[in-house]
Amino acid sequence: MAEPEWVEILEPESRQKMYANIVTGDCRWSPPEGVDVKPCHANQWWELKDAKTDRYYYYNVASQTTMWEKPAVGDIIALERLQQMQDQMQQEEDRTTERVDPSSTLHAPATGGAIPTAPKMSPKPKIYSNDDLMDYKANLSTHKRGLIIKKKVSIATMLSWSKELIKSPMLLTHNKKDRKDAIELFKSVQMYMGDRKSQGKDQLQIVVEIVDHCWSTTSLRDEIYIQLCKQTYGNRSPSSNELGWELMLICLSFFPPSTKFFSYLQGYINRNTLNAPVGEVASLAEKALRKLERIEQLGAKRGTKQPTAEEVEHARKLITHPSVFGSTLEDVMEAQADVHPDLKVPYVLKVLTEAIIKRNGHRTEGIFRVPGDIDAVNNLKVLIDKNERPEESTDPHVPGSALKLWFRELYEPLIPADTYNACIKACDDAVKSVEVVSTLPELNRRILLYIIRFLQLVGHPDNMKANKMTYDNLAMVWSPNFLRCPSNDPRVIFDNTKKEMTFVRHLILNLVTDEVADV
Repeated sequence: MAEPEWVEILEPESRQKMYANIVTGDCRWSPPEGVDVKPCHANQWWELKDAKTDRYYYYNVASQTTMWEKPAVGDIIALERLQQMQDQMQQEEDRTTERVDPSSTLHAPATGGAIPTAPKMSPKPKIYSNDDLMDYKANLSTHKRGLIIKKKVSIATMLSWSKELIKSPMLLTHNKKDRKDAIELFKSVQMYMGDRKSQGKDQLQIVVEIVDHCWSTTSLRDEIYIQLCKQTYGNRSPSSNELGWELMLICLSFFPPSTKFFSYLQGYINRNTLNAPVGEVASLAEKALRKLERIEQLGAKRGTKQPTAEEVEHARKLITHPSVFGSTLEDVMEAQADVHPDLKVPYVLKVLTEAIIKRNGHRTEGIFRVPGDIDAVNNLKVLIDKNERPEESTDPHVPGSALKLWFRELYEPLIPADTYNACIKACDDAVKSVEVVSTLPELNRRILLYIIRFLQLVGHPDNMKANKMTYDNLAMVWSPNFLRCPSNDPRVIFDNTKKEMTFVRHLILNLVTDEVADV
């Protein structure tokens, strides 16, 4: 049986799944339909060519390391064709194509063993206006107007608010079902924004249908976002305009745009944060920009179930009452000030650690290593944002996964970026590692003491016999939740991983946490 032309790979920076055709060099985020795809696994190696030496080198997906020698064992995926195709494409300032080169941030192993130069940071996004979408016109469908003699509608008109129903999708597609669905989607957008009669549906029903459809049909995601750009541009009705931005925020809670459309959506939102009159739209645009950045990193809502009405309604409420997940520590503390004014650490931290202990998680094998059911974790996030306690359950892995997720989704890492290098430098010395903690902002320091005290309980020898989580295991699992390497270079990331683990292990073993014993 012939090997599949399509392979599943991981994009090095975001660690999201991508799909590459090793024959044509095509690369996309969504799996191709109707063909076999070779799945990604821990022992997958990419075969790439170094432009400077014309030598092949090999990149390991799991460890994110590179080597010159061809691995004797493992699955070798030849991605040279992908490299060639990307080299032939015109270099653009922004990401305006879905063909993303996953090897663009990789470097061949340094000949002398030195760490390769880190890639340059991407430039700040342009502030796109609708006129800038002229560059995107090859991806837009053609709209026409007239009964007998039909004339093309200009792109400027096509991308401006309209009370009329569109007759064809905004984006070019030859899929008949997508064409029909796109028009129905536009009807729903107009109904949600109050520009069309709702046909007896309430707003929640309308938005649930929109979110469910776009979450399950990836080809409609860019369509909904460009429709929302259209209906919020030149919209003279403040209430309609605000509802359009509200709908965009809800969608950004569940799924991102494609890489092809990302920079345009980012630019359009950014433009509205700067040019919109001070008021609700400018505020909503700022929130949308922040959500767009987060969902680009985290990807679409995970799980096997479509977003529920409760989750969608929750996402709508979060526009005015932000979630404790994905926020800054300061925002989390401010949000709980009225309900828990005397609590010195985030309420979510106490709820989840107590839930783990209540379910005997500190003595459960594989705690923090074994993932909890993702749909149950999503439900737990909703309950916590409602300031409700977790439902009765015997599975400690659900609050365990939610606890890691809370740290991982913090808008800024618990250990700030400007302290990262100090942690790496101190990793070989237990005393210096502990000293770094005293340099953290007070709130970060207190939270770190709290979670380390909890990990000290989990790793206690009496509990370790049952949970099989040694201090080394705990440090390996938790270091990525405390520290985020600022470099995009896979070699630097890989080299620092062990240092991060060593630093966290020193804290678990040596940090004195008595001051948070009564928190």
